[in-house]
Amino acid sequence: MIKILNISNRLDAFIERIGQISSWLIFILVLLVSGDVLFRYFFHLSSIAEQELQWHILAAITMFGSAFTFQQGEHVRVDLFYHHYSKKIKVWMDILIPLLIIIPFSLFIIYLSSQYVMQSYVNGEVSPDPGGLPYRYLVKSLIPLGFTLIFIQGLAVLFKAISQLKEEN
Repeated sequence: MIKILNISNRLDAFIERIGQISSWLIFILVLLVSGDVLFRYFFHLSSIAEQELQWHILAAITMFGSAFTFQQGEHVRVDLFYHHYSKKIKVWMDILIPLLIIIPFSLFIIYLSSQYVMQSYVNGEVSPDPGGLPYRYLVKSLIPLGFTLIFIQGLAVLFKAISQLKEEN
C-alpha cells in the first residue's frame, strides 16, 4: 500500500509543477495582453501573431490548469451531495469516478485528439490569417497533452483512494 501511495504522491507532485507552470503562463499572458493594448492604442501597432499567441497561451493555461484544478479539489463536482456523504462513501466515489468516468474519457479524448493533431501536422496547417502563427498542430497538441495530465491526476486520485480504502480495512 505504501508503494501505491508513493506513486500517487509522485503523480501529485508532477501535477503540482504543471500548476506552477500554468500560473507563470498567466503572468506571461497578462504581460502580452498589456503590451498589445499599449502598442495598439498608443503606437497604433498591432500584430496578428501576438494576438494568436495570446490565444495559444490561454489554451495552455486551460489544459494545464484543468489537471491542477482537479488535484486541488476545485473541479466541478456536485458538492451539494458529496459534502454530506460519509468518509467511506467519498472514498468509494473517489475510486469509481476516476475508474468509470475520468480515466476512460481522458483516454478517449487523447485517442481522438491525437488523430486531429496528426492531421494538422501532416497537412502543415498554419494560421488562416495573414501574419498569423505557423505550426498550428502545436496548439492543437495541447488537447491530448491536457487530457494526459487529467488522466495522470485521475490515476493519482484513484491510487490515493485505494490506499485509503485499504487503511480502513
